[in-house]
Amino acid sequence: MNRKAEAQDRILRAAIDTLAAQGFAATTARAIAVSGGFAPGVIYYHFEDLDDLFLAAIRWTSERRMERYAEVMGAAADLPAMLAGLRELYREDVATGHIAAVQELTAGARANQRLAAGVRAEIARWEEYAETLLRRLTAGTPLEELIPARAAATAVMAFYLGLEMLTQLDGDRERGEALFAAAEPLAALLGAFLPEARA
Repeated sequence: MNRKAEAQDRILRAAIDTLAAQGFAATTARAIAVSGGFAPGVIYYHFEDLDDLFLAAIRWTSERRMERYAEVMGAAADLPAMLAGLRELYREDVATGHIAAVQELTAGARANQRLAAGVRAEIARWEEYAETLLRRLTAGTPLEELIPARAAATAVMAFYLGLEMLTQLDGDRERGEALFAAAEPLAALLGAFLPEARA
């Protein structure tokens, strides 16, 4: 990686960290610079403005997380393994600030059409990925015709973002863990009908 790319990565990481820790309204160029340990002017050397940085940041974090999801889900052979993988990935999403930053950018996009278009594009990518996973899981089973994969993928995204919103409101990070724990028996039961998650 060249020095310019390294500098951009540092700025993007700082933007994600600042969004996750301080929220959209407080994520100014100065706050990002303090978080990353560089001068605010460095941001404008690499990005046209904060919107440009925010759009790059959501693509940056999304691409890295999607690579990780593909790695973990690609190794999951059945529904219980997929659930365990998703639990691990959710923990990582929280620890890296990914989900909190995406939630903050989603909230900030309401009053910014350019940012809204970028956020929508990334969420659409995740919906497509969720749809692919659901189709892989149900292919060749009776559930293939019963579960509308695209609608279910939209529901998954709404659930994921909604869970983060509720967590931000009450600060209860155990909420997600409790949901995964409650889903384990159901995953084991459904696993009998879905014996193998096809790659």
